[in-house]
Amino acid sequence: MRKKSIFISLLFLIFSAQHAFASEISLQTLQEQIGSLANLVKDLQGTVQHQSQLIESQNVKIQFLEKKSEERTISAKGFQQPVSSLSEPVNAPKTAGLSQGFNPDIGFVTSIQANSTQSREDADGKDTIALKEAELSISQYVDPYSRLDGIISFNDNLERQNVDVEEVYYTHWGLPAGFIGQIGKFRSKIGKANLLHSHQLDTVDYPLVIRNFFGDEGLASSGARLQNSIPNPWDIPLEVTGEILRGNNGNSFSGISRRPIFNTHVKTFFEMSKDSNLEFGWTTLFGDENPAINIFNGDGTTTREIPEAGQNKYGVKVFGGDATFNWYLPEGKTLKFQNEVYFQNRATETRHANRNPWGLYSLVDYRFSRRFSTGIRYDFLEPLDVNAHETNAISPYFTFWQSEFADFRLQYSYTRPAGGAEEPNHEVFLKANILIGAHKHPVQ
Repeated sequence: MRKKSIFISLLFLIFSAQHAFASEISLQTLQEQIGSLANLVKDLQGTVQHQSQLIESQNVKIQFLEKKSEERTISAKGFQQPVSSLSEPVNAPKTAGLSQGFNPDIGFVTSIQANSTQSREDADGKDTIALKEAELSISQYVDPYSRLDGIISFNDNLERQNVDVEEVYYTHWGLPAGFIGQIGKFRSKIGKANLLHSHQLDTVDYPLVIRNFFGDEGLASSGARLQNSIPNPWDIPLEVTGEILRGNNGNSFSGISRRPIFNTHVKTFFEMSKDSNLEFGWTTLFGDENPAINIFNGDGTTTREIPEAGQNKYGVKVFGGDATFNWYLPEGKTLKFQNEVYFQNRATETRHANRNPWGLYSLVDYRFSRRFSTGIRYDFLEPLDVNAHETNAISPYFTFWQSEFADFRLQYSYTRPAGGAEEPNHEVFLKANILIGAHKHPVQ
């Protein structure tokens, strides 16, 4: 019996020792597993943080690419954003002032042009290769409500090189009733072509009616602008713009700064189908024409006077309409049919011979592939200084789009001058537009 008790005691001791040893091993294993899990959690936290940074970086890249793609699409399709999108500061930053850093959007675009003509006039760019224009653009959002844009141009003219402030304007969103305001110097909102810089045109040059009525490169002036999208019962996009401009700009007006030009522009936009749209616009300008003239006296002296009839306010009235049809075809092809017409009612003939000049142009542009487009523009004009005679011109052209940053255009122009005294003029142009950096003309 005693032996049996000793045997049982030994078995109990052995079992207890084994259990303690097993418990020690289990605790050590558990500690090792906990340490391994802690390291795994740490590794996972690092991976999650890295993935979050990567996702954020990719989102920034995606937004940038989407923005560039939208800009390329708008550029390729040749139309501006619908008026309904103009009332909000899209892409405005969430920070303000110096917190944006010191890196505004900077771009540089140059236009080099070769010209061959029958005209004997020794004017800029005739029968030569010349730097037509170089533009330096600097722009940046000032804060979530405003933006500053500046465009400085450099010209290699025949007699001397010069520098010109093409546009410098401040834009403010969020004004009462949803208005957008601009002050500074900008291209006046007249039709379609006048809003564009020369490198943005479908053709080498501006239409004849734009050049004759508003200047060789259209009307750009210091002033103030208000625009808004007007709600209506038909839910049709309707944009209305009002401008007050300095009077010393544009061929049609007085040339006197203190006599302003008033401009009103109305635009509407229709979706004809999922692949086509139609845009209409109307422009009305009022200004004075009262330049001083020389009066030759009988004694051989000259007196400089302002004609009394020319002092009538708003003696010059310019009316214009524009219509543009865009059709987006398969495989990236696009067709654009753009038209503008302008006519004037002048109170006097003190500055120009024609009291009722008018003109128009029609342009058809067909981009038949990603890299090639062709088109033709027809011009008709009864000029300011020629009465009862018209100028006619036809200009076919061909464009090679090397990329969105470089294009090359070949154009032929046949022009029959007004009056019939001069022979028709034949001209051939070759123009290259090359862009680096960011070059945008927003808020137009």
